[in-house]
Amino acid sequence: MDIKGFIQSSLLEWEGKIASVIFLPGCNLRCRYCHARHLIYHPERLESVPLDQILDYMRGQGDWLDGAVITGGEPSLHGSELLELIRDIRAIPLKVMVETNGTRPEWVERLLSGGFVDAIAMDVKAPLTREDYARVTGAIVNVEDIRRSIRLIKQSGLPHEFRITLVPGLVGRDELKQIVPELEGARQIALQNFKPDLCLSPALRQVAPYSVDQLEVFRRMAAPAADRCVVRGRDHAPLAASRPA
Repeated sequence: MDIKGFIQSSLLEWEGKIASVIFLPGCNLRCRYCHARHLIYHPERLESVPLDQILDYMRGQGDWLDGAVITGGEPSLHGSELLELIRDIRAIPLKVMVETNGTRPEWVERLLSGGFVDAIAMDVKAPLTREDYARVTGAIVNVEDIRRSIRLIKQSGLPHEFRITLVPGLVGRDELKQIVPELEGARQIALQNFKPDLCLSPALRQVAPYSVDQLEVFRRMAAPAADRCVVRGRDHAPLAASRPA
């Protein structure tokens, strides 16, 4: 298994749990606000982290560690290797959460129906039209695959979270109005303020994130669709609005 990053413990990736974070290389999208350039382009240039080293660390944590989050890139691109990795972690035993972009619903279904995950998080990049997804992700996406993944996750009965990254000029009020109805009935929606530094798109590195006040407006817009709605990245927001939502 080719692993390109490992955080021993984090309180950020899996809310309410202490989890190790495993980064897998490769992605089928090129989101303009993405920070994981190193995992998308030429991941072979990154040093790999031995799987045995990771598993040994997790085995040695006793009751301190709650689980592991597998992220990327896009983990589902690794297919059967991803399933083997999950089996290894669950055998410790630890809980597993996978983060996905939802473009491969057959793998979302396999993870859910096969009992491979204890929780799942999915990024919803844009309104569910071919044009909007292409504008944000730089890729041609079958949006019916996105809808199917959303439906599978909502119906799974597992703890889950849909994440929307807010980017001025790219994903804002109008886009959120179109995305939120697709998520009706979700356990949790997480709105994420984007970070300009190191974005895949050089132009976005000059864009100010949404303000704290704007983020709260967005939270109120999304809240009725889910049991819970949270905002992350307020610390990257200016105190006063710098541009219209």
